[in-house]
Amino acid sequence: MRHLITLIAAATAVTGLTGLAAPAQAADCDVQCQLDLQHQNAVPRTSFYDPPASLPWALPGSVIRKQTTNDYAVGPATRIMYHSRTSAGRDVATTAVVLVPAGKAPAGGWPVVVDAHGSSGIGVPCAPSLMKDLYHGNQMMDFVNAGFAVVAPDYAGLGTDGRPELVNKTAEANDVIYAQQAARRVRSDLSSRWVLWGHSQGGGAAMGVAERQRVRPQPGYLGTVLTSPVANLSEVVDHVAATPGYGAFAAMIAQGAHFSDPKIQPQRLLSPEAYSRIGITAIGCLNAAFTAYADLTGPQLVAPAYSTDPAFRKYLRVNSAGSLPLGGPVLLLQGEADTVVPVGVTDQIAKAQCRLGTRLTYKTYPGLEHDTYPWVQGIDDGAMPDILAWTADRFAGRAAPMSCTR
Repeated sequence: MRHLITLIAAATAVTGLTGLAAPAQAADCDVQCQLDLQHQNAVPRTSFYDPPASLPWALPGSVIRKQTTNDYAVGPATRIMYHSRTSAGRDVATTAVVLVPAGKAPAGGWPVVVDAHGSSGIGVPCAPSLMKDLYHGNQMMDFVNAGFAVVAPDYAGLGTDGRPELVNKTAEANDVIYAQQAARRVRSDLSSRWVLWGHSQGGGAAMGVAERQRVRPQPGYLGTVLTSPVANLSEVVDHVAATPGYGAFAAMIAQGAHFSDPKIQPQRLLSPEAYSRIGITAIGCLNAAFTAYADLTGPQLVAPAYSTDPAFRKYLRVNSAGSLPLGGPVLLLQGEADTVVPVGVTDQIAKAQCRLGTRLTYKTYPGLEHDTYPWVQGIDDGAMPDILAWTADRFAGRAAPMSCTR
């Protein structure tokens, strides 16, 4: 979760997981206000984002189309539409954006960082590549200014048909892996070597990639950076259902599960009032959705089936990450002031990965939040010097340090 423009106060109510507080909405910015802000930051959606009416079969990572653009605040970029795969293995068209440093690439091409972004929403407009600021373009430019190219997938459904398999680690891992392959097909100045960076929801996607790396290694992979990853989905959905201010996550996750498995019905999982508001998530991204659901929590938000529906609970179990070893090396970073993913939750991930033999570096940061807000710095911004140094070391061939003791 990033880019919360108008979440300008922290709620004191804490429920569910210990230490998790929900950010409160600005009282003077209602849903329409949030939609207006979203529109101001939007890049016009053109036919570039319309998949072919009859998608011709192609290998995943194959390019459908490409486009150079100056739409973004960060400067020139390349958009790509490429073939990925759903969690069920079906061919799907999805999009990504590629940023490269200015000047001539070094021998072997620009070293690549693949960016698995945090939650932006579930509707068509919520693709980061449809936002002028790329949702977190300042952090992407930290990498570019340090000499790295950035490949940033939107996740299938965002920007295209509005049916993303939200928090499905198989689908999102596919989008990440095949974005890197597609980018190299359109940019001959990219290196074949890459490091993965995933935050929050994107941390779960990145863990899906790293789990796969142990059994189906991808060429050129050098390691993964995880910042406050959302790994235990059952824990997360129970928390968001119980915590004031997080209701939008419950609605979005229910829909993403339905898009992945039609047997999962959001109208069974959500309260009648919550379900009646679900349309806002098709047109409004994270801020608008948070505002729309700000007053719903607990039984006003979810139905009893939210905790008991077998298909939904199976979806959460199957797509949780952290119980399998990760292909390393892995840099796991966590803010000690995080009110979305508490430090204790990430501590458990670190302990589990050490037991599983992952080559892991784990570090926590006093005072850092999940994201940067007007009053506090987030983990990605606060830890960026360490992230950049660790990433540079991977491309330099230096051995990664380990936090695990045997």
